[in-house]
Amino acid sequence: MMQKSALVLGASGLVGSEVLKLCLASDNYNKVIAPVRSPLIMNHKKLVEKIIDFEMPPWDELFPVDHVYCCLGTTIKKAG
Repeated sequence: MMQKSALVLGASGLVGSEVLKLCLASDNYNKVIAPVRSPLIMNHKKLVEKIIDFEMPPWDELFPVDHVYCCLGTTIKKAG
């Protein structure tokens, strides 16, 4: 099976961190990219952490990946 890459948006959040763990544990992915504002507290050989400014140019040129998982959101407590 050809291995693929994934992009996990919201990887530092409640849902995104679980999706990130699942992708990293999966044999389907050889690379998992997580664009974040601050460094994550995990290290993994397949994890490519990209600390970025979310006001930058289009992402399609920066992250050539096979799958994108969008886990952006907030908890009710943080949303107020």
